[in-house]
Amino acid sequence: MAPEGNASALVISLFNQSLASGCYPSEFKKPLLKKHGLDVSQMNNYRPVSTLLFLSKLLERIVQSRLQTFLDRHGLTPKTQSAYRQYQSTETVVTEVVYNDMLMAADSGQVSALCLLDLSAAFDTVDHHLLMRRLQRQYGLRSVVLQWFSSYLSDRTFQVVYGDSTSPTVYIPSTVPQSSVLGPRLFILYTADVQDHVAEHGVSFHAFADDTQLSYTSTVVATK
Repeated sequence: MAPEGNASALVISLFNQSLASGCYPSEFKKPLLKKHGLDVSQMNNYRPVSTLLFLSKLLERIVQSRLQTFLDRHGLTPKTQSAYRQYQSTETVVTEVVYNDMLMAADSGQVSALCLLDLSAAFDTVDHHLLMRRLQRQYGLRSVVLQWFSSYLSDRTFQVVYGDSTSPTVYIPSTVPQSSVLGPRLFILYTADVQDHVAEHGVSFHAFADDTQLSYTSTVVATK
């Protein structure tokens, strides 16, 4: 077998073992160094964005494809979320919220109020324990599948390197990995029930990842 064939067989064997055992390879949790050349005077450039291994992203894409198939088959994908859904985009949000809901309300003589929300450091708000409970209770993930996601999220560490100094290793109890493949979808599943709480107050809800649009329409009552 050619060297390329040996390498492919090794990768396939590794991925199959990970999925069958419910264990995410620990080596994939170690981010590479952030790229150099950024302006050192800008504090925003120090935000920890992980450069993940190619193989880790490849494994995540396999899991993402299977997860999305499961969600679509059982109708579990949040309907008011346009991010990471087929045939959905930012244009979908604008078309539905502005050109459809609000203009139709205006044609009916109603007025609308629109509130745009952007959650700061959104991925950092994801609590691993709560996310695992949601994956199990709301989305029905069980057994080795749930174990794999627990392994994927747990035992992740972070360090800061500045010059010749290196900070102590810090274990991360929350957040989904920045620049990962699965991170955005896990965030969407984590926050999906927000739409239910908003609907209880008669407010319309639509989102694109962590960008949320809340709208409320009411009939104008003329007074003398």
